Amino acid sequence: MDQIRMAVVGSAGVIGHTHVDEIVEMESTVLAGVQDVNQVGARGQAEELGVKYYGTLDDLLDDRDVDAISVATPHPLHHEVALKAFEAGKHVLSEKPIAESPSKAHEMVEAARESGLTLGVVFQQRFRPEIVRMHQMLQEGAVGRIYRTSLVFHNYRSQGYYNSAAWRGTWAGEGGGVLMNQAPHFLDVFQWLGGMPAAVQGSVANLMHDIEVEDSATAVLEYKDGARGIIHCDTVQTPTFQHIEVWGDKGALLLRDNKLTYQHFDTPLKESSDVETGVSSKGPEALTEAIEVEDRPAVHGDAIDDFARALIEGRDPAVPGAEAVKSLELAAAIILSGCRRERVDLPVDRQAYDDLLSELRERKGLL
Repeated sequence: MDQIRMAVVGSAGVIGHTHVDEIVEMESTVLAGVQDVNQVGARGQAEELGVKYYGTLDDLLDDRDVDAISVATPHPLHHEVALKAFEAGKHVLSEKPIAESPSKAHEMVEAARESGLTLGVVFQQRFRPEIVRMHQMLQEGAVGRIYRTSLVFHNYRSQGYYNSAAWRGTWAGEGGGVLMNQAPHFLDVFQWLGGMPAAVQGSVANLMHDIEVEDSATAVLEYKDGARGIIHCDTVQTPTFQHIEVWGDKGALLLRDNKLTYQHFDTPLKESSDVETGVSSKGPEALTEAIEVEDRPAVHGDAIDDFARALIEGRDPAVPGAEAVKSLELAAAIILSGCRRERVDLPVDRQAYDDLLSELRERKGLL
């Protein structure tokens, strides 16, 4: 197999257009066709590109010429579409987040495993050169034992953004706010770099917008080995930026937007602490180094191409379904902790979170 024949579900939306455009341009893929509930938009795409138009999802899944589907629908629909696709023998590449709840994400992962098919998720930020390099350095032990992690993510949204579609900013339409819509990419990168915590104490709030869901979320993290971490994500501050920090015994890696800095100590902290005398507590000298990498953004095509090549080469994609569940677990834990006002262990109690979502949808607001 030299190319993967992919069809896009949800092709007429903003992200769907992006998937279509990327698939058409790549050597590893062929655009087999398009499908969307917006039939006028999807039919127009098909005519323009000279590909098949599918009136329904079932029509698409019945087509033996389709190897895999790219799911660009709103995420509450990912679960249903993926399960049908696996039943029809199609591989699935899903947009982020993988689903609206960990329980549904787990069902998707299990369905892929039982069918012997591949489930991947479009977390293209993992392909950014500075993030790839940061991950490599952490795996090589650049900071030693990790003591603290931090993610600060601001991604401003106006009220007009939420007013632009009825599903935006609702529990029924999104299953959450900043944690489920804007932050998933960086929650994924954060846990990929620093690991998954064992427990969280979260706080969620609606600070500025007329919406049902959270526009601000903060959490204190506890790791199994005793390390601590902090997460803060919101849509109420500008300019947009992403800061990820990982601090350890030998130094720290600091990612500020697209700039990676390495601060390393001439003597590890624990060793320095053990030999220091008196009350001055100077600590070891820190040396600061800017890590130079290729300056290019990550795009959806990075993840789509990797997924297609994984199928061709018979390997797992860079972000398989089981890996993509982790950032969703983290978001769900923060929401559950914030609404219940209690410490939450990971992995999240699936039933407890599903019950909370039902309450929030009925209430149409934060608890």
